[in-house]
Amino acid sequence: MKLKKHLIDFNNLIEFSDQIQSGVKEKIIRYINENDEIYLITDNNLYLGFIHLEIFNKKISIKLYLSSNWKGDFNEQLFDNISELIKNSNQNYLTFLHCFDSKNILNRLKGIDFMHQYECNENFHKPNPKLNSNFTISKNISDYKELIDFHYLCYSDDKDYMNSNWENILQSFHKAPIPKIIYICHNKDNIIGSCIGYLIPKKNMKYLYSICVHPDYRGKLIGEYLLQLFLSTEPLISCYLTVYESAKPAVNLYEKFGFMRIKTVEAIIRNDVKISIE
Repeated sequence: MKLKKHLIDFNNLIEFSDQIQSGVKEKIIRYINENDEIYLITDNNLYLGFIHLEIFNKKISIKLYLSSNWKGDFNEQLFDNISELIKNSNQNYLTFLHCFDSKNILNRLKGIDFMHQYECNENFHKPNPKLNSNFTISKNISDYKELIDFHYLCYSDDKDYMNSNWENILQSFHKAPIPKIIYICHNKDNIIGSCIGYLIPKKNMKYLYSICVHPDYRGKLIGEYLLQLFLSTEPLISCYLTVYESAKPAVNLYEKFGFMRIKTVEAIIRNDVKISIE
């Protein structure tokens, strides 16, 4: 099995497209054409997928697309080839993610942390928390700069491999052309909690984008109150989210409402250890 760097080669893409069985084949081909540092995975002239490398300040992001022809026997050789590609890098972490309808092998990796997707249906558990009468709830964002600063405060203890560019993240949220669900908790004029997300019509699901509580106000049931508001918002449909395994308070909150782990969507590995699988 080999990794072949994708250059602008029409014949390669024709062969790749002919061999890949996927319901989103056009999106996959477009993605390959629009991004640099794409490596096609081949085995005896059979295309098995691709990897996409992106190098950041402290981490290397490695997106995987593994086709339906992928076999578990290829895993170890794939990671050996990736290790060879990045052997001279000095970033602290490697983050592995799947894209499109890739076969998922992330739970086989030996990592220091994982991001999982959780879901709950419309019959979620309702703890019915009581909110302090001095706190108020609004359903709109009047000042995105204030909300961005608030997120930086709430996530100031994030580990350095986590995506914490809240300015870009919340600007993307603002620009997304789909219905939004917004609940902001205030104490007088100060934000002390927020819970924001989307309605995704194509999936007939809600997506919880972010929920956070001011460090000085944690333990006062604000997170529970906001999450119950979010899940109770019409229409009453299933909801999904992603969360790091190491974020125990957040995981405990979601499980309290009946969220269940569905799949692993990201694996984090230190760059100074051998990539290994279980």
